[in-house]
Amino acid sequence: MTSVRQETAAPAQEQSGHRDPEAEETLRGWTYTGLDFPTFRLTLLAKAIDRVTLRMLADHCDLTFAEWRVLSRLAPIDGATVRQVAQMAWVDRAEVSRAASTLEDRGLVTRRDNPADRRAPILFVTPKGQAEYERLLPIRAGFHRGLTEDMPAEDRETLDRLLAQIGKKLGKLVEK
Repeated sequence: MTSVRQETAAPAQEQSGHRDPEAEETLRGWTYTGLDFPTFRLTLLAKAIDRVTLRMLADHCDLTFAEWRVLSRLAPIDGATVRQVAQMAWVDRAEVSRAASTLEDRGLVTRRDNPADRRAPILFVTPKGQAEYERLLPIRAGFHRGLTEDMPAEDRETLDRLLAQIGKKLGKLVEK
């Protein structure tokens, strides 16, 4: 295993002159010797968003994060297979399959035969599932909106564009 020597590996922010002492003071773990990359910080943010999402779901409904992911991908469209939902959510098919089964047991999702591939039924949101989605969507949208509401519109657009660039590269790695 390769280790990073603390005395010789200065944080990338110090090397590039982008050190933000205020961020370091308020964001534990934001800088990490050997991993001072914006993409590393994205993983921190993603984990924090996941934690807050879990709390929000517990406060507002009886869905797991995986179940919400499936419901939120299916509700705006007219059916999809487990594979298609997994691709939309960037998660593995087993997670989608388990969540879809639970949603089906609760009457939020239903399966229908797929005439194109009998091995891959098509998942659809039921009226009960659609109502739950429509109830939760403004809560989730408000959360995400609130994370960037203090940013100027052009900064939000730039952030979205930069995230899409990273997403394109990651999308190729996920598909391998």
